[in-house]
Amino acid sequence: MGGVQKKSISTMEKRMKKEAEAQQKKAAGKKSSKTGNEVISKNIIISNDTIKKIQEEISREKMITPYTLANKVGVTLSVAKRILKDLNEQGTIKEVFRNRRTAVYAANSQS
Repeated sequence: MGGVQKKSISTMEKRMKKEAEAQQKKAAGKKSSKTGNEVISKNIIISNDTIKKIQEEISREKMITPYTLANKVGVTLSVAKRILKDLNEQGTIKEVFRNRRTAVYAANSQS
């Protein structure tokens, strides 16, 4: 009776070539990260210039959130959250309000 015919050699070659290209793209995509060297295994590496820039931004603003810091300094949101948390622990800034989603910080009046 009928049934499915065997695929031609050229069709099989095309399919194998497509699969190989897809695997190469997938492997190349995993190598690059969008944040670069900012975050390496949950350890934050920040240059001194960035720290100075962050301190200037905090002193200029009345209130600061992780989102505003991330936009002004050019770091990812998770890095900005981590920086603000560390500065709060050091006493440079203080936490004014915390929600389950975000926190609002203000510069200490002492600084």
